[in-house]
Amino acid sequence: MEWWYGSMLEGCIVLTAVGFVTFVIWSKVLSYNIKLENKTKIKQKQEELKARKKALEESLTVNGELLESSKKKILGLRVKELSERLRSGALSPTEVLQAFQSKALAVDKETNSVCDFILEALDIAKHLETIPENQRGPLFGIPISVKECFLVKGYDSTVGLASLLFSPSEQDCEFVKHLKDLHAIPFCITNVSQLCFTINTSNPIYGQTHNPHNLALSPGGSSGGEGALIGGGGSIIGIGTDIGGSLRIPAHVNGICSLRPTNGRLYMSGMRTSVGVGNKAVMNGIYSVNGFLSSCTDGLELAMRAMLSKSENMAQEDWRVVPLGWREDLFARQKKLRVGWYDYDGIFPAASACKRAVHEVVKLLEDDGHEVVQWTPPMLQEMLDTFNKIIFADGGRHTLDILTNEILDDSIKELTYKYRCPSWLKTFLRPIIGIFSKTLAFFFTAGPFSGSEAWTHNATMDTLIYQFTRLWQDAGLDVMICPGMVYPAFPPEHGHWLSGSALPGISYTAVYNLVRCPVGAVTVTRQDEEDEDMTEELMRKDYMHRMVGEVARGADGCPVGVQVVGRHFQEENS
Repeated sequence: MEWWYGSMLEGCIVLTAVGFVTFVIWSKVLSYNIKLENKTKIKQKQEELKARKKALEESLTVNGELLESSKKKILGLRVKELSERLRSGALSPTEVLQAFQSKALAVDKETNSVCDFILEALDIAKHLETIPENQRGPLFGIPISVKECFLVKGYDSTVGLASLLFSPSEQDCEFVKHLKDLHAIPFCITNVSQLCFTINTSNPIYGQTHNPHNLALSPGGSSGGEGALIGGGGSIIGIGTDIGGSLRIPAHVNGICSLRPTNGRLYMSGMRTSVGVGNKAVMNGIYSVNGFLSSCTDGLELAMRAMLSKSENMAQEDWRVVPLGWREDLFARQKKLRVGWYDYDGIFPAASACKRAVHEVVKLLEDDGHEVVQWTPPMLQEMLDTFNKIIFADGGRHTLDILTNEILDDSIKELTYKYRCPSWLKTFLRPIIGIFSKTLAFFFTAGPFSGSEAWTHNATMDTLIYQFTRLWQDAGLDVMICPGMVYPAFPPEHGHWLSGSALPGISYTAVYNLVRCPVGAVTVTRQDEEDEDMTEELMRKDYMHRMVGEVARGADGCPVGVQVVGRHFQEENS
């Protein structure tokens, strides 16, 4: 009897072991097959897009020339003059559309900024030509480029995930619908970083996008396709998103302008990685915000005026939107402003050119009679730390679920190392990493947190927002100026979170996602040879400081901008 029981036990152990090994092998084989299928889908998509772009280029080429003189004249117009000529009938929507399609094709060949062209744009343009002059909307005939994460009817919105290929959206998101109602023409879809979660624009489907000012450098992210296309002259206004700097960083490095509105000033829904589209998980407290990029501030003004002319409609369609229209009294007021500024956040020293940009703006404001005072919010370090705690609260669990069997971009693959690292190993590694960089050590070990800890972090965020706004009120500021980013344009590999310099890359931008202020980004100058390198003493203090110094050394000739931070719901000042 004992022998029989012993044999049964051994048999159960063997069967369990065989079953486990079979399960592991089967899971690996299944995963391999899915990844192989995803690679096939990616290749098929790339071939289709190449053929579509080639066909469009052939249809736009006249006598062997893609950009003939008439198109160049249109492309040379400032946005307000272009709008006036369209509305008056001096230019037709079709000829303007075809000029920007042609330029976008040319820019895309160098920068790889366009994922796809919205071929229905031509039908929209021809329809607009039938509308009487007195019924033309405020964006009549203006071509608008669209970040790939937005839902556009008939087109994929993948955020770089192969599993979402060949699953076109059934309808336009509210933002795109609204633009069409204002008589704009969405005409192309631009590249993004995978999951819209890194500051460099690259993904396995559409590849690496390049900076139009230096093709060896990154266009920023995650709205880098927009930044590169507009910076290269292939679009005049585009829509993007921002959860940690994704509108402002591309503006800064590509020499254009952007506006990250207050949460709830424009549609909050409508894009793949945010609210209102049925995602199974949404982070609590920090949300991606939809906004505009443009070649100049006039483009931002035109777009915001147009959108806010229908603020009641937006509020009815998206419960997060405040029904607050454009406030001309704020925009056109004659009173001189009280402006705060800082050039160092106390965390990562900004590159010399980035500080110089702030000082140049301060000088211009002083010369124009504005009251300018140096003012650095005292809680910037705690704001950045809290931002990281909330962003990585789940320890990457939901991100890892989404990425199962996906082909990963290098920057995202690197981030999964942080997510998959056991808590005990993070605890062991933190002091070792801290020898080289305390900021990187904190970032690497942030998350996962318990529900109780998440509540605590939300309370900290709430306290910081109130502290910030009360101190701002006490200082009597209208707006505040600070560096657009810690450095100018950077090599793509520096967009990585661990081996790169993404952490200092967002330090000047992400804090304002935490407090939800409106922030404009505007280009001011370029880095030149006279801008000083970061000192060796400063670079020795933290490995991340050294990374900033190395990036800055290779950015001569690249654009440099500033951020203009405003009070909540006062975009008209920003």
